[in-house]
Amino acid sequence: MDRLPPPKNPGPWPAADAAFVNHGRSGIGCVLVGAGLLFFFTVCAILGAVSPERFLTESGNPGAQRIIATVIAVFFGALSLFMIAALPAALRTHGLAVDRSGIWYVTKKKAEPVPWPQIRAIGGSWVMAPKRPTTSLGGMIGRAIVRAATTDDGRERFAVEFFLRDPRSVAGLTRLELLQKSTEREQPPRPGLPGARLRFVIRGIGDYREMAAHLHRCAPGLWVGEYRR
Repeated sequence: MDRLPPPKNPGPWPAADAAFVNHGRSGIGCVLVGAGLLFFFTVCAILGAVSPERFLTESGNPGAQRIIATVIAVFFGALSLFMIAALPAALRTHGLAVDRSGIWYVTKKKAEPVPWPQIRAIGGSWVMAPKRPTTSLGGMIGRAIVRAATTDDGRERFAVEFFLRDPRSVAGLTRLELLQKSTEREQPPRPGLPGARLRFVIRGIGDYREMAAHLHRCAPGLWVGEYRR
């Protein structure tokens, strides 16, 4: 768990002892692994483009190999630049807080609440990491490293989900309303539950486990278990 930041503007705010997971800090290891791999593949492609005779296979047309390696280097380089540009927004302070009054979507500037009486059920969800075939030894090693660092036996993108008694209760709350709209077309994970829910994806698996355990202790009657989405 993280320390709840102090409020910067007047308005409702979670209690000082609230459990808080900062999404900007959680999962930073996953971001670093991804950035490191992108940088590694970019450098490899650049080396192949500069000297295909030395760094690529000896057979084949060096000119064609240089072109292919250049295209790959540009592709991975563009992805690296995009990740670097997106880092400030991804690492800003924002996340889920839980206190005696309910749950909160917290940012540096404001907090949007959902009181406990409005919460119908709570669950934990995850997706399976796709398995893409690869023939190279380097590709297999890279995938194994990423899988071990960012997944739990192939399960990734863990999230805690809150099902509301009245979906209209978050109307006008910008962040929460967006979270609910993003899931309104999904199928319910359990009979009797709605498809729409407030989904808080927690990139750090340890942070997810800690928050899920805290929610189970706080509201055991609302916890419906974990499921694949």
